[in-house]
Amino acid sequence: HNFQIGPYFLPPRLNGEIYADFIKNQLPGLLEDVPLQARAELIFQYDGAPAHFSRQMRDILDTRFPERWIGRGGPITWPPRSPDLNVLDYFLWGHVKNLI
Repeated sequence: HNFQIGPYFLPPRLNGEIYADFIKNQLPGLLEDVPLQARAELIFQYDGAPAHFSRQMRDILDTRFPERWIGRGGPITWPPRSPDLNVLDYFLWGHVKNLI
């Protein structure tokens, strides 16, 4: 399946509480158009930013994406010092900067 969700822009001063709210309350709406089978196979990927790494955040991801999330402290680990795995680093950020 090839689906892209977003981009969805979060506040510049992101903290764990805001990020948890996004995952619990905003992300489900963004996934509404994705077929149920694709949602069941969805793998959630995030980097090691502090807002992503709280115990609360990992518990939320364990509940919403059991064994299907990539990140520091997760069931599928994100290798350290590997920005090449982040698809946003290849295109999106440069594109967004050009738009501003």
